[in-house]
Amino acid sequence: MKDTVSIKSYKYPKIPHIEYEGKLLEETPHYWLVYCPKLNELKHFINNKIYITEYASLHFFSKYHGYTVSICVDDEMKPISMFCNISTPCRSESDSITYIDIDMDYVKTSEGLWFLKNHEMYMTNSKKYHYPIQLTNFAVVSLQELKNNITNGVFPFGVKQFDTVKHLID
Repeated sequence: MKDTVSIKSYKYPKIPHIEYEGKLLEETPHYWLVYCPKLNELKHFINNKIYITEYASLHFFSKYHGYTVSICVDDEMKPISMFCNISTPCRSESDSITYIDIDMDYVKTSEGLWFLKNHEMYMTNSKKYHYPIQLTNFAVVSLQELKNNITNGVFPFGVKQFDTVKHLID
């Protein structure tokens, strides 16, 4: 996989949802870590809009867990906020990282509070698109695993500053 990667998110079964590019900082057997600069362009296909990000961000894409993590960071690489998508495990397709977004989001505000977002959308879409029982079970288990990993400080959670990757960005 090259340095610049495309991130492609889909809604079930494979409806284009969001796409953006970033710099691949690290790939391990368990995840990809991607950096996106401030003012990065994010294409939202469902809303038919292009958004420009306010902050630089780090993105954790798990190859095994049922979630992705987007972390807005300041100039010193300190986390400002976190946004977690409940998703299928991420896959590599050519120079892209892809996953199915399963609607529910778990968000950490700048005040440090976590809350569940879009649970109603998940309930509506699971009926509308006839999510298989395996997918709905996976989503519920993944949300609990995410909460456990946050509580236990499993990477990328619990990191106070991502300065160890700063040299990979420049």
